[in-house]
Amino acid sequence: MFALLAVLAVSALLGVACGSREAAGPPAGDPWTAGASADVVWLPVLATRDLAVGVARVAFTLEGGDPAAPAPRVRTALYDLESNAEQPLSSQYARFAAFRSEDGSAASFTPHGHAGGFSVSDGLPSVGRGVYLAPVRLTHAGEWGIGFTIESADGKTREEARFRFSVRERSAAPAKGDAAPAVESRTLAEVMSLSELTSDPRPEPGLYQLSLAAALEEQRPILLVFATPAFCHSRACAPVLEVVKAVWRARAEELIGVHVEVFENPHEAEALREAKAFAVWDLPSEPWVFVIDQEGRVYSSYEGAVTEAELARDVDEVLAVWR
Repeated sequence: MFALLAVLAVSALLGVACGSREAAGPPAGDPWTAGASADVVWLPVLATRDLAVGVARVAFTLEGGDPAAPAPRVRTALYDLESNAEQPLSSQYARFAAFRSEDGSAASFTPHGHAGGFSVSDGLPSVGRGVYLAPVRLTHAGEWGIGFTIESADGKTREEARFRFSVRERSAAPAKGDAAPAVESRTLAEVMSLSELTSDPRPEPGLYQLSLAAALEEQRPILLVFATPAFCHSRACAPVLEVVKAVWRARAEELIGVHVEVFENPHEAEALREAKAFAVWDLPSEPWVFVIDQEGRVYSSYEGAVTEAELARDVDEVLAVWR
């Protein structure tokens, strides 16, 4: 997991082109691996890493800027780097989804500290306190690029950035229709405190009653989330977990909810160990949310971000069949 965080961080820094104000141009060589200029305002961070051939959704956050200011407008452009790295295949404005807070209000997520000191999440406020979503159509495996044009709400600041990313023939994570891997995950019955199970500062005990393996034996729909609020590079873990809590609480009598922390020992920040269930599911990033039907098959999955409306729709469709 440490390697994953390092790769994500390096990718974010190497993938940023220069701002369009007075920043120097990209260095000679591949413009898709330009270095970040020191005076850029925003740093896009991809929350989506597991991209495969087909229709996908790219999720990203913006680091830097004024967190109290309105969310910038971001236009994305998709490039097939193996055919034409100069002309985009498509261009569109990304949809901004504000982070959901504990009380249901938008854009009020606050980073938190934890035992052991500084975490990846701490001190990195995302602009507008939300995530950006952009659908893309990926026609083949190989090297692709995405460009960002970021403009402040008042139009006074404009910057550009670009990332290179790889597309697989098939996603690494379980996809729609796949059998959900049955693996033991830790529960409340095994620990003295919820802090041993999750880095969430406001945990929902109902998400730690059954292990994932036991939940699959129940033959009921399952809402499953892999997230690590205190250590999440994309900073989407905590807000996504709040969405999962809200959807599960409204349907707790019918729906099984399971949160798997990415680390086995989130209360020991200096010596974190990757959770067995996270490794077995072969997830290349976090957070991930899965809706699993009563037959134990993946109905839908979301990497990086999901809105409450999207998740509630999927869960209700699965529950309707189960009933």
